[in-house]
Amino acid sequence: MNCPCCSAPLQDHGLICSWCGSRLDLDLQGWSHLQPRGLNPQLHCPDCRCELESLQLGGEEPLELDRCPQCLGLFLPLGALERLVAQEGRSALQIDHRLLQALSETPRAAPAPLRYRPCPSCGELMNRSLHGKRSGVVVDRCRDHGLWLDAGELRQLLEWARAGGALLDLERRQEQAQEEARRRQREQQESAGLLSEAEAQADRPWLEALARDDIGTLLLRLARRLG
Repeated sequence: MNCPCCSAPLQDHGLICSWCGSRLDLDLQGWSHLQPRGLNPQLHCPDCRCELESLQLGGEEPLELDRCPQCLGLFLPLGALERLVAQEGRSALQIDHRLLQALSETPRAAPAPLRYRPCPSCGELMNRSLHGKRSGVVVDRCRDHGLWLDAGELRQLLEWARAGGALLDLERRQEQAQEEARRRQREQQESAGLLSEAEAQADRPWLEALARDDIGTLLLRLARRLG
């Protein structure tokens, strides 16, 4: 792939052309029916603090999203990323572990210091979480308004989905469910074992008295229990 500004060859997953310094729009490049809707004064980039540009992705199910015109970060409404990933992952019939490993280890940009970003909509700090096993992408998520992706992260997540990342994620959830079921079973068995031991401790004096033919002790304990 070549830079659209200077036509120089680009490095894989590079975000900035090393020849002319242009920032590359890797996430939305090649999308059909992409329609700009103008700047949205109610949404601001958590890094650049400028107004976000509203976009509409056409197709059978049109999708509204917002993009920073400077850093090209994306703000997606709740559920939109899951929908895009599911669409890309439909063709994945098996897990390409080699490609997933390469994706998780490929740096997209110089590492930035860890910090929590404000939501472009409400300004509250967003939570950070890894989206999918071995995707290599940590998203910033506001539970009420949506999630933020840095430039290049949407493309990487779609590549992750095509490589079978969603299948790998499903395997992980199934393993977690099985481990949780085993943990609960162990707890139930341990609880039943402790209960049996407690019952055995309570009945031991009765058995000892019976072995000694101590009728008086048996009657006294029986009276106490009935009383």
